[in-house]
Amino acid sequence: MTYSDQLESKIKTYLSSLSPKAVEALVRNLEKATGAKDADPHLNLVLTTAATLLRQPMLTGADLPGGAQRRAQVQRMFFSPLELFLINETLPNRQEGRVHRAMLEKVWGWLGRDIMPADVRMVLDQAGNPAVSAERVAALVQALRSRSVDAVGETLLKSRSSEKVRRQVAIEMGGERGISELADIQKIFAAERWLVPFLDNLPDRVNERRLKMDLDVLRMVDKCADRFPDHVSVVAAALMGRTEAPAALCTFAGRLAGDDDPKVIAGSQFAPFVDIVMSEAERLQVLAMDHRRHNPDPVAFSQALAEYHTLVRGVERDMDLSVAGKWRDRLADTKRTISHEVTRELNNAHGAIRRALQVPKHDASGKLITDQSAVDDAVRTLCVVNMVRKASETFAVNEVGKRTRQAVEQTLEIVSRSLISDIGKAKGPELEARMAAADVAITLSEIYFGPEYAAQLRRSRQSAVMKAKTKNGLMAGRERKLIASVVAGSSA
Repeated sequence: MTYSDQLESKIKTYLSSLSPKAVEALVRNLEKATGAKDADPHLNLVLTTAATLLRQPMLTGADLPGGAQRRAQVQRMFFSPLELFLINETLPNRQEGRVHRAMLEKVWGWLGRDIMPADVRMVLDQAGNPAVSAERVAALVQALRSRSVDAVGETLLKSRSSEKVRRQVAIEMGGERGISELADIQKIFAAERWLVPFLDNLPDRVNERRLKMDLDVLRMVDKCADRFPDHVSVVAAALMGRTEAPAALCTFAGRLAGDDDPKVIAGSQFAPFVDIVMSEAERLQVLAMDHRRHNPDPVAFSQALAEYHTLVRGVERDMDLSVAGKWRDRLADTKRTISHEVTRELNNAHGAIRRALQVPKHDASGKLITDQSAVDDAVRTLCVVNMVRKASETFAVNEVGKRTRQAVEQTLEIVSRSLISDIGKAKGPELEARMAAADVAITLSEIYFGPEYAAQLRRSRQSAVMKAKTKNGLMAGRERKLIASVVAGSSA
């Protein structure tokens, strides 16, 4: 299970414990927050999981007065067939079959205002009526989606012959890229009659063996491609949403084409299966950079890098990209971009660790001031150093990686031992500060050197603490005796 899968499972478990009303309120707030400039990348994952829960039958009843909850769900129900095809990242190269989640709000507003306002208003009114059953609302949404296929298709057709119409649609959708994504949405909706049964027959998670060796998924896709050749990109995107091994789709494309030669695959109708893998490499590159720049979770960046490395390693193992210029160039572009970001992280590693290992100060009230931001930066950089150590070729950082590891090892070893040794000499507030700094050093050492080394440091820390307490206890005893003698002399 990947990091993303683990995180999604945790989020789903938490959201399932909430009431429908609480989930509905959370979704409303998250939908507003995702538009913020520095929105947490995890918001979209929480939003997706919460929206999925809201679409379950147990949450479609009229739980709020006037059916307000069902009314708010109409948009999510309308776009439900797109779930496998949605992504949260803006790719450098738009990929057919992958739709940016932000497009849904634009398309919904456009449909309700310009394309089919009466139809949308009627469904919303019915959803807001508690007397109308949930099943009836679901049927109305389904019918609305079916009518939208013709309405949007007609507008797209006009946009190809009328520059005025195309400009209008481009303004609403955010340019030519938005028009392409609108066309993808219309294409997926138009295929719903056969696409939904096809997806229902696919395993929930398609593993590497199924893509590389087994025949069940291969036969399903081959039959589908024969009947619906214009939708191969859509099928490829759906498989990307289901697979546990994205890189294996390259081998799968070769099996479908009947030849593992990249040139043969590129000239076949199954080239979109390799295209979608390249788009996934681009998505992971964008995700990793977003995590490094905006995500406060210190392990998110390294985990995204690990997913990227796994994908690239699988592609390069299974396919000779030297004879596949277009795909080689797309992958090389992601490597250059992500290598630059990793190099910056490694160059900052030594300074980040030194800052995290500074002994904290006390404020005017005597409270210890911990620089959690510095600690998080050090945790992030150490996770990256560890991960890159096993994947230096993927990120092209052999030399800088080696230098960084040497500096990190020396700093952690020397400073950690020094901080622990100084505990035995400290007392009062200084003792508290030294202990806190040593705890950070042990945490960072455990990330880099492992639990056994950290256990040794913890034993040394405990001995130093006992030494300090014993020393301070003896000093306190002597001070009490001195004060007592002074008091006795004054009384006499």
